[in-house]
Amino acid sequence: MLRSGALPAPVSIVEERTVGPSLGQDSIEKGIRAAGVGAALVVLFMLVYYRISGMVAVVALFLNILGLLACMAGFHGTLTLPGIAGIVLTIGMAVDTNVLIFERIREELRNKRTVLAAIETGYARAYRTIIDAHVTTLLSSFALMWFGTGPIRGFAITLSIGLIINLITAVGISKMIFDAWSVRRKLSSISI
Repeated sequence: MLRSGALPAPVSIVEERTVGPSLGQDSIEKGIRAAGVGAALVVLFMLVYYRISGMVAVVALFLNILGLLACMAGFHGTLTLPGIAGIVLTIGMAVDTNVLIFERIREELRNKRTVLAAIETGYARAYRTIIDAHVTTLLSSFALMWFGTGPIRGFAITLSIGLIINLITAVGISKMIFDAWSVRRKLSSISI
């Protein structure tokens, strides 16, 4: 049964490796370090380029990662190298979401809208693009979960959870922060 459809080709071993648990642990430690450095650089960029609004994005990003790690802990998930890659990609998608929103708000401010109107319109106009990006990435993730095995499935699950949480934090929570901040202070300008 196993040989049906097999081609009569000889198999020759070109390379063989054995990986011990210490090498796997070392890879995970390097992956966590790389993710930490990458996240720190992203936070620094957001704070320098977007100033106060960047701080809102950093809070949303922190809540996103916290929610993702909480979900993984709730499902008793193990942090693997593909899982770390899923977290890093989630960070990238979260930053992309905030950049889309902030640039739309900037565009509305250039069109001489009030701060409240610019925030409202900026989120409304960015929402469609954000949903499109997240849905297409989620569809790819679901395909990886369906057809993938082991590490690929772990990457896809981590990415999917991170993207769903990102929609909540970047679109919902960050907008609530902006709304509360701008209404409370009755802002005539915004640092973005």
